[in-house]
This record gives sequence, structure tokens and C-alpha cells, in this order.
Amino acid sequence: NTRFNDLGNHAWAADAIVSLADAGIIKGTSDNEYSPANNITRADYAILLVRAFEQTSDNTENFDDVKATDYFAHELAIARNTGIVNGIGDNKYAPRKTITRQDMMVVLYRALVKMGVELKPVDGIDATAYADFADVADYAKVAVKALVEAGLVNGKGENLAGNDKTTRAEVAVLLKRILDYIG
Repeated sequence: NTRFNDLGNHAWAADAIVSLADAGIIKGTSDNEYSPANNITRADYAILLVRAFEQTSDNTENFDDVKATDYFAHELAIARNTGIVNGIGDNKYAPRKTITRQDMMVVLYRALVKMGVELKPVDGIDATAYADFADVADYAKVAVKALVEAGLVNGKGENLAGNDKTTRAEVAVLLKRILDYIG
């Protein structure tokens, strides 16, 4: 891969990262680095969903903790006004905070439902069989179950690791999988 020189330890994600970069959906953290192991921020995740699903909105209303000059302001306004993201309450989004795996799945699931994408369960996959399914927050269980059982989200070994932070590599692989799924 000639685009990013820091994917060596993330061979499992390299194809997805390069494919999405070529499509203009994801960008590196610099000209030749993607920083795959870094945790993704809530703003950057929203940007990826807006780009991947080609969402638009003429409404520029944004969250109170987003400045018009923030690099993510435009896409975050679209994500907010199309209902992809709801924020954390009080019209705030905490854009620079990291996002957990379960929250990443909740947002993704909400976006897919809004777009009318039907997730079909794959025979033999049972999200509740993961050792830590009970630890997934109640508000996230439906989304996690649907994405895992459709074969779109993999656990980390025996666990779903819902409270782990989501890495830039994980998001790239999942988005590529989703785009292939909805084709």
C-alpha cells in the first residue's frame, strides 16, 4: 500500500482503509499516515457516516459545543439534521470525545434504519453467546444484536467489548463491510 505507511500492524484493515480513502470517504491524519490504532472521535465518526451514506441537509443548525470554524462543523450539522446522531443531551455532542464500540454501533444502526436498510440475521450467529453481551448497555442491545447477527460486526475473541474505545481501523473495516452489504 502506497497511500499510508503505518498500516503494517493492521493488515486485517488495510484493504478497507485504502478502499475508503480512494473513495474519498476517509482521510489520513497526515499525507501518508492513517493512525489505525488511534481511537476515533465522535465528530470524525459522524463525518465518516455522512460521507459513506452520501447524506445532505440544507439545515446548518448545529450542536452548542460545535463552532462554525470547526473542521467537522459542516458534516456534523448534516448528521444532526438527518437524525444520524442525537448528541449527549442539552444540544451538546462532545465532538472531541472518543466513542465506545457500543455507541458506534447504536449510531450506525440508527443511520441504517433511517435509510431503510434491512439487516438480515445470518444463521448460526448469536450475539447473546458472547461472554459479555450482558454488559452491553440496555439502550445499545438492539443495535449490537442486529449488527452482530447480520455478520457485520465481529467481537474481539469471546467478547463484544462494547465499552472499549473504537479505533480508526475498526471503523474503516466496518464501514467497508456495510457499504458492500447495502451495495
